[in-house]
Amino acid sequence: MRTLSITLICCLTLLLLFLASAVSAAAQPRQPHVVIILADDMGLGDVTALNKYSQIPTPNLDKLARQSLVFTDAHAAGSYCVPSRYGLLTGRYMWRTRLGSGGNLANFAGTLIEPGRKTIANLLQNAGYFTGLVGKWHQGLDWKLHDESEREQIRVDPNYQNFNNIDFASPAMKGPKDYGFNYSFGTAGSAEMNPAAFIENNRITVIPTMTSAQAKAKHGEWYGRDDNIVAEGYTIDRLVPTLSNKACEFVETAVRTKPDQPFFLYYAMTTPHNPIVPHKEFVGKSSAGTYGDFVVELDYHVGELLQKLVDLGIVDNTLVIFTSDNGPVNRTKGYSQRWVRGDTMIYGHDSNGPCSGWKGGLEEGGHRVPFLVRWPAVIKPGEQCSTTIVFNDVLPTLAEILDISLDNTTAEDGVSFYQALKGESRPVSFHKAIIHNHHNGTFAVRRGPYKLMIHGPNTIDEVLNDSVPVSFTLYNLDQDIEETTDISKQNPEQIRQMHALLKQYVKASTSKGS
Repeated sequence: MRTLSITLICCLTLLLLFLASAVSAAAQPRQPHVVIILADDMGLGDVTALNKYSQIPTPNLDKLARQSLVFTDAHAAGSYCVPSRYGLLTGRYMWRTRLGSGGNLANFAGTLIEPGRKTIANLLQNAGYFTGLVGKWHQGLDWKLHDESEREQIRVDPNYQNFNNIDFASPAMKGPKDYGFNYSFGTAGSAEMNPAAFIENNRITVIPTMTSAQAKAKHGEWYGRDDNIVAEGYTIDRLVPTLSNKACEFVETAVRTKPDQPFFLYYAMTTPHNPIVPHKEFVGKSSAGTYGDFVVELDYHVGELLQKLVDLGIVDNTLVIFTSDNGPVNRTKGYSQRWVRGDTMIYGHDSNGPCSGWKGGLEEGGHRVPFLVRWPAVIKPGEQCSTTIVFNDVLPTLAEILDISLDNTTAEDGVSFYQALKGESRPVSFHKAIIHNHHNGTFAVRRGPYKLMIHGPNTIDEVLNDSVPVSFTLYNLDQDIEETTDISKQNPEQIRQMHALLKQYVKASTSKGS
């Protein structure tokens, strides 16, 4: 009898566990949660799993790489912040916007994303997702002005200083929530850009009133710019943990309060972009100086977010993408010592791994980035994929996953790589060609293994003007990843075809279907 009772108890326990598991599974949405983690100015060689010579320990990213499909030929949509983020969010090249090729946004410029243009957040929000942005927006905000006559000046002046003309007490007239984000918390631009303040749901949380000098006097140091307007409580050494806590909080709130609704988190980190200011607990944790320590801090906070997914029991049905907005800055020149306490080159650490070039440039080091995709329910872990992809492809990939049809005015320069995620097809590229853009406005074209640098024209009009002098450099990246050997003289027909593709894409409103 006692044995029977024990058996019944065990059976009932197993049944209860099964029912609890079934209830939990039933409460989860059928669509995958989506998390995009975007580092800021992080190189391909900074992740130890991607560069065995790295002097920076990245245990959390290494673990993520082992669990992911690793794209080895992934590219940001631009080689610096604004075009990269625009391409990721919209699936379109930034040089098609009002900024043109090589353009950038002033500190207080209006939003770059055109009215009515769909973003990833719009797409997912319309599909029933609860959407959130934590971190760096850097697509411009339209601030309310006391004197509207300065509207055009504020859009183009990178050093606009008439802070009294900006109504920081009112919400921004246009910002993340106008482009599909149910919730947003972060910064307008990079950590040191104006305003040096947190912005939540288009509204500054604490009105900035301090000058840089006052912030330095209060905190003992100020690692931003000399012309900042700073909010009380905004300190650069506490920026990263503040955003990390908000990212984890968003995920937990979404799962706890909306258990049957999928969420989308765009976690746009501010690290390891200048200023290089790791929190004190991470100082000395790498063998690559202060920059390396900052990457260690980044890795730690990525781990915090990934662990949150584990704790909430949603790992299997969460699609995670980790990447960087562009390659690293050449830290051997151009920055004051107060920003870069040391020189990464003296530590034997190469942030770009095998690539040459830096942020802003056309060389691979400027835009070839780490790109890890984990989705246990669909993706086989631990594999590498050499298919060439670009940030513009993320939006159409998510659309295909969710069986959403896109119109001709959405993601004009993106193509889905969902087949590559599933392992059904991994071609050289899903594109006929992709386009790279230098911060000086010049272009490069990538087709298959070939990369054509186009020297001379640095505006859209000049690209189409045959009277503008032009010269070319051609590389075969399969044979020459460091871009050391120009093969243009041996391949005139290849150059003709690739140059013609650039002109075709510039003339057209899309680079798809050709």
